[in-house]
Amino acid sequence: MNSGFSRLDPRIREYIYEKKWTSLKNIQEDAIPAILDSGDHVLIAADTASGKTEACFYPVLTKLSETGQNSETPAGTEQNSETGKSPVTGQPGGVQVLYIGPLKALINDQFERSLPLLQILDIPLWRWHGDVEMNHKMNFLKNPGGILQITPESLEALLLRQPGKIREVFGNLKFIIIDEVHAFIGTDRGSQLICLLERIRIMTSTHAKKNIPRRIGLSATLGDYAGALAWLKSGTGLNAVLISDVKYGIRRDTRRLSLAVDFFYESGDENSGFYNAIYDQCQGSFRGAPVRKCIVFTNSRLEAEETAAALKKIAADRGGEDHYQVHHGSIAAALRAEAETNLKHENRQTIAATATLELGIDIGKLDRIIQIGAPVSVSAFVQRLGRSGRQSGISQMYFCSREPAQPSDSGVTEKIPWTLIKTIAVIELYLREQWTEDAKLKPLPYSLLCHQTLSALASMGEQTDSGLETKILSLPPFAKIPAKDYRELLLCLKLGDYIQRTEEGKYILGLEGERIANHFSFYSVFPDEDEFRVLFMGRELGKINFIPPEGSGIVLAGKNWKVTDLGLRNREIRVIPGTESGARVWRGGSSSLHAKVVQRMKQVLSEKTDYLYLTEAAASRLNEGRIFAEENIGNSLFLKNESGENVFYFLPWLGSRGMRTLSLLMQNRTNREVLKISQINQENPFVFRICSEYPQDDFSTELKLIIKNLKNPESLPDKNRIPLTDKYDYLLPQHFLIKQYAANMLDTGELNGILSLL
Repeated sequence: MNSGFSRLDPRIREYIYEKKWTSLKNIQEDAIPAILDSGDHVLIAADTASGKTEACFYPVLTKLSETGQNSETPAGTEQNSETGKSPVTGQPGGVQVLYIGPLKALINDQFERSLPLLQILDIPLWRWHGDVEMNHKMNFLKNPGGILQITPESLEALLLRQPGKIREVFGNLKFIIIDEVHAFIGTDRGSQLICLLERIRIMTSTHAKKNIPRRIGLSATLGDYAGALAWLKSGTGLNAVLISDVKYGIRRDTRRLSLAVDFFYESGDENSGFYNAIYDQCQGSFRGAPVRKCIVFTNSRLEAEETAAALKKIAADRGGEDHYQVHHGSIAAALRAEAETNLKHENRQTIAATATLELGIDIGKLDRIIQIGAPVSVSAFVQRLGRSGRQSGISQMYFCSREPAQPSDSGVTEKIPWTLIKTIAVIELYLREQWTEDAKLKPLPYSLLCHQTLSALASMGEQTDSGLETKILSLPPFAKIPAKDYRELLLCLKLGDYIQRTEEGKYILGLEGERIANHFSFYSVFPDEDEFRVLFMGRELGKINFIPPEGSGIVLAGKNWKVTDLGLRNREIRVIPGTESGARVWRGGSSSLHAKVVQRMKQVLSEKTDYLYLTEAAASRLNEGRIFAEENIGNSLFLKNESGENVFYFLPWLGSRGMRTLSLLMQNRTNREVLKISQINQENPFVFRICSEYPQDDFSTELKLIIKNLKNPESLPDKNRIPLTDKYDYLLPQHFLIKQYAANMLDTGELNGILSLL
């Protein structure tokens, strides 16, 4: 064994010997001194199945064992509020390690994986999320200790519902482990998590002791290490160090890749050819061995349901075995757990899934990953790719995209295979540059500011003006929000009775604030969906966010159902087995597209490179798109006019933020008059169709001047039609909505990049 092994607790070393591991992996060896010999935060970034969890937990558990931190406080024993020790035993009590996971399924998986070793070490292990039994939670509150595994939403609920227990529970907290850290950085949920960790520090610190637990982040998908380190240490004043498989720009990737990108035209019943190809991939072989276990990743819950239903039908038609299931956030917890168990233990299993199986749940030996459509991002592609090849050493991934069959008079934008070139761009960015998206924090998260203000008042009780302002604005996500803005926001919340002033002049929750904070939906910061439970013979199948008519068909849990009764008061829909005609149940959203992905799409379309992973059909479709682009676009940002002299198809090749900014810029009333636009439509995420009285050259000249003269993006949104993008936007005054939207959703810098091409 290598040198770091000898520093681990003897019981951990014995546990490793029993696993018949001959040595620690590089990432595990590097993590031991970083955790044992310093007080720094640590970011462990390495490929999937590289041993990140062990790299973190082995030295952390050793550290706890060395200092006696694994001792439980006997049940019913009180702790001294200042020392956090039991007056009977003198041993530290409360949680010493807080593990944050983005998914309940990941927490469940880590619980099962960690339990055997922790039982050997006599360290308590607890779970806390929405599917955990109340009895388990109450036992934890009676005798908190060891390791607590929890989601951000459940942590929010714990602070809200048990404020009097927070010091007892977290007063001796030593480590905070954040798994799949990339899933949090740059999101409202990640900002909420940082707020919660800082609020725990505030609630557990005393005049004699400032409690700053060390944070350890784990991730297999990071493009911006500096940004991730800054996020991990935010608010603590401590240093953060990186332990990574990437050194000096060299990637230590031990797995080889087997990629195939396919393409299909669909027209009416020919759609089945697409699903037949997916079915064959699930039943095929690789290097002489049969493919037995697959995940078919989709970009929406609807698509996952339709895919599972189609594969079941093909299996029935061919006389094959039905081993197809569905896994997504609206499936009942019991059915999700059943799918995970089957994928891990059954000889043959295929699951159609959304991102719920993207993260590091242990699903055993997986033969092949199938992706329908383009991955939403490079990060998602890398995460999904890493789910296969853990035993064979070869990660297999099959991509399949489809388009409607094109008639000869189809529109000009349909001549370009957008999904196909996005798929290629995502693959090339990873293969050639090892690039993944960096996460940008929202500079002005006013919606989250409302949420955390109400949450802090609910958990901390009444606060003075200065006390509330200090505690809230000191939270890292609000660093760029001026104090005067916060004071104005408090006045707005007071007018709406979300907060009140006591006779002593202190802030408390108002009646409306209590109504919001007391509802379970308050724990999450992503927008709510109206969901309805779907029941068959009293058993919950899952949830849908749409009310289907009685007698109509829906698809859920991979099967077809007929709606028999709508219990809207109880938010329940009762069903019986139905026919194949299914309703569209979910309305899928779209993720933000990075500008670099779009620029690579442009390169894919314009270059002559042959990609060896394309099937004949995909290569042919790409070639068609390239010929059309060469003849009709070239180096221009405009397609040649085909619908009249003053109709332009404008391809600025911008990311989502840039396209959003450009759209508002051109639709601004003054600018629209200058550009003489009579009609403007965004045909897809990449193309505008514009009708203007100007010839194309004059239009370009005027647009270039408008972009150059743009000084303040806050002038772009229509004050009467500001999109509500975040959960508590409805609490904000109009001018805050404008400031937030401009700062968080627009990017004038991207527009400057196209000036030389106009």
